[in-house]
Amino acid sequence: MTPDCLKPRGLREAKKAQTRSALSAAALDLVSTRGYEATTVEAIAQAAGVSVRTFHNYFPGKAAALANLAANLVEEYHAELRAQPDEVSCADALRDAWRAMLDRYRSDVAVLSVLIDAVESNPDLRRHLQDNHPEVLVTGVEEVARRLGLDPAVSAVPHVVAEITFTLAVTVIRMHASPDFAGRTQDDLLDEVFSALPLLVAVPTDPHHTD
Repeated sequence: MTPDCLKPRGLREAKKAQTRSALSAAALDLVSTRGYEATTVEAIAQAAGVSVRTFHNYFPGKAAALANLAANLVEEYHAELRAQPDEVSCADALRDAWRAMLDRYRSDVAVLSVLIDAVESNPDLRRHLQDNHPEVLVTGVEEVARRLGLDPAVSAVPHVVAEITFTLAVTVIRMHASPDFAGRTQDDLLDEVFSALPLLVAVPTDPHHTD
């Protein structure tokens, strides 16, 4: 076996990224079956096939492992948002970016819902996400601001829209999993829920704008 220090840098980095992803995936899988509080670092390491020492080479704790996965998913969404044509409205771009994400993870929506619940219900996980992955908050706000022609440093609108958009998407995921909406497709729910978004973004105002 070739020592890790002698492997080409690209291979070493790829192996590290693979291990990091495996640990995050194992953490999410265990949280989905055991719950956040009952999931331990030892169990995550065992599920990923590594030692606890190796786990700590990548993450300080389970919150960090889950936050890494959440940050990656949010950045993936932001990439989808940036890829939407500038010709479409901001509301349509936000909706279609979420449509692409939900289509991509259609078979894993239940697990995605578990991750969202974990982030929303655990202050230490939210705090780790905010402190160590601040880009997950900034990137989306900046893209919304660009599409609306607003300055995010002085206008509250892009910040509010980014937050509400996430809430709408979470609502769709939960409604689709609910027996109360068993007869509705995910796309149908997405269209209906996001139909309220233009009311919020159609005529934004910049508090520092003067005619």
